[in-house]
Amino acid sequence: MQKHLFIAIALALGADGLQAQTTTYGGGNAPYSVVGGYNSDYSPDGTIVLSDGAVSLSGNATYEHGNNLLQNDGSWTSAGSLDLFAGTGSNTIGGSSAPSFYDAQFNIGAGNIMAITNAQGIQVSNELQFNNGITTTVRSNTSAGAVHFAAGATYTGAGTDAQHVDGYVSKAGTTAFIFPVGSGTDLRTVSITAPAAPTELSTAWFAGSPGTIADPSDGSTHSITAVAAPLQSISEAGFWDWIPVSGSDDGITVTVSIPDIGGFGNSTDLRLAGWDGTQWIDLSGSATATGNLENNSLSGTIPAGVNITALAIGSLSTPLPVTFSAFNVAAQGCRVLIGWQTAQEINNDYFLVERSRDGRTFDAIAKMQGAGNSAEPNSYSASDEQPFNGRNYYRIQQVDKDGKRSYSGIKTAEVSCSGRDDIQIFPTVSSDDIQVRLPQRYEGAAIDLLTALGQKIVVPVDKEHLQYRLHVDRLTAGMYIIRIVKGNEIHSYKIVKR
Repeated sequence: MQKHLFIAIALALGADGLQAQTTTYGGGNAPYSVVGGYNSDYSPDGTIVLSDGAVSLSGNATYEHGNNLLQNDGSWTSAGSLDLFAGTGSNTIGGSSAPSFYDAQFNIGAGNIMAITNAQGIQVSNELQFNNGITTTVRSNTSAGAVHFAAGATYTGAGTDAQHVDGYVSKAGTTAFIFPVGSGTDLRTVSITAPAAPTELSTAWFAGSPGTIADPSDGSTHSITAVAAPLQSISEAGFWDWIPVSGSDDGITVTVSIPDIGGFGNSTDLRLAGWDGTQWIDLSGSATATGNLENNSLSGTIPAGVNITALAIGSLSTPLPVTFSAFNVAAQGCRVLIGWQTAQEINNDYFLVERSRDGRTFDAIAKMQGAGNSAEPNSYSASDEQPFNGRNYYRIQQVDKDGKRSYSGIKTAEVSCSGRDDIQIFPTVSSDDIQVRLPQRYEGAAIDLLTALGQKIVVPVDKEHLQYRLHVDRLTAGMYIIRIVKGNEIHSYKIVKR
């Protein structure tokens, strides 16, 4: 009794600024309890519960953590009471034994981190209010070091990119729940329907390919090429570690919030995929995605008798080799500026910029090398120096290294260029053919191909009325000149043989 009284007096003195650098419980001291009262703990170096120490809160008590550290290696329990974390700035809950909170509030300031490094995480039996920024757990400690919500426990906050759990969250009981997990910069929630029997589940989001990032709970990667029909591919955007800690997840419907995977596939092809130990299997069974952009949802159901250890985003189709995130054309005087951007490129060789007068028959006017394989945005630009007067149609043709082709959409540009001769030369850089188109008044004009020194060269030419195709594939690489002569008019155009 004397020891208990001594600690209470010491803590009261601490509120007046006479307390030591740390508040320590244990080491021969009697257990400390707060019954229906209010305890303010502002010891500068934190609060430490030794392995033989014990703190208990009851009767609607409040323990105000005014410092930035709670180190619990003993016992911290709360019944019908509040742990109020009020130390502004980043906070840490460490130690080897999970503190058990009834109500807890992380009132440490928006943008500040609550780092949960305790080997057993923390336990919440009623409500946790996330009034901070990101809350972290030790990912290598998986479900053991998680934010553990007991049966019936809830939370507020933690529903944005700036406020969620970067690490593991566990939930026990028989109620539906939304796991507020993410990467530290992006929220990627997982929600579950109510389990049929008491069950504890734990999950965390990992950004990046499940084929290259090891799943901490089993220490291995999950190949994105190991897929069971009808799945054809697995997104490399990320995955959720899925841990049935106790009970059964059979029949639980899982809904995830996805990143922007517009380049991975159409929403009708998307499926929630589950890793069964050897391959990814389809958990959706049908189209359940609300879209393929960030924060759209995708659902599936855990099949009975199958041990699912990870969740990812699958598709019934193979991913597009190139995802065009932007494509624009704009007339600028007597030329057209063309620009496009890719969100990702897979096995991409090169692009052809194509132009058409009628939107049906296209000719290549420029060629640009692609990035090959890239998960980062890439920007490209080209210009059409000799567009048609009037409406011009443009598209980008993409060519894989294995010869497969895909196309962007079609964009148009209106050109009104008075006084131009309307002679068309394209492409101006080519490894095979150069096309020459002449206006009606150039009937009977002479077309010559010259070296840079002015020497004439004879190459095969296909002619159809005023359209010429010069085959330059056998020429050595370098600059050449196409000269067009009509009466007293002479026009010269530089071209490059690649």
